[in-house]
Amino acid sequence: MTREQLKTVFKILANVYPNFEVSSEKLDIWHEFLLDQDYEAVMERVKVHVKEKKFVPTIADLREQKEQTPPYYGEFVYDINAGEDWT
Repeated sequence: MTREQLKTVFKILANVYPNFEVSSEKLDIWHEFLLDQDYEAVMERVKVHVKEKKFVPTIADLREQKEQTPPYYGEFVYDINAGEDWT
């Protein structure tokens, strides 16, 4: 995401959320953490956030959320009789 694209995101957030303050320092920080994100994907998350939430999004809200599974998840086997003695 470029700095100019982030400015577009900031314009939307500033117009939708009156308490969202814009500064060059804030722009620098957000740009550093959103630099590796796709602009279209971030804009889609902004649109969804604006429609569903009444508070300003954080950087984490706009970053791509990866599905996290525990390391042992692949080894898990569901056994309906686990812990039961059917003899």
